[in-house]
Amino acid sequence: MIAGLVCASPPTVGADPFLGQLRCVAIQASYLDVGEPFGITSEDLGEAVRIGLTIHVPTLKIDAGFPDRSSYKVFLQSFSPGSVDGFFGHVALDVTRKAIFHDTALLTAARAWDLESYLSGTRDKAKSSVLDQLTSLLKQFAADYSAANKQGEK
Repeated sequence: MIAGLVCASPPTVGADPFLGQLRCVAIQASYLDVGEPFGITSEDLGEAVRIGLTIHVPTLKIDAGFPDRSSYKVFLQSFSPGSVDGFFGHVALDVTRKAIFHDTALLTAARAWDLESYLSGTRDKAKSSVLDQLTSLLKQFAADYSAANKQGEK
């Protein structure tokens, strides 16, 4: 048997051109669970996104009527292997922006930025895990947003 180890250096942070000149977003949050409920609501998640964006990207305005949108999607499933009540799931944060296809002049929404991850743990940690992961995703978004908009200032 041959074992190998692949080493890769972390990607360098580059400015995402799709985040440049983004000044305002609407917020959308969706939540789906399977099995026993976890006490999480879409409204709670939407408020957490609003607060997180205000903290991590204070220059980004939030307006429910704006066509550019930041969405946080959460899916959780409960399970009970043996005597432990647990959960696993998926979270995704994305930004979609208004876009126009040059060939047809069709106005649509296009994904400008996204990041997602998987979660698992004990049932009592489900809500805090979802919110902690949101904070992590928002911090990465803030770094990418900052890089895109600093490069645009030059």
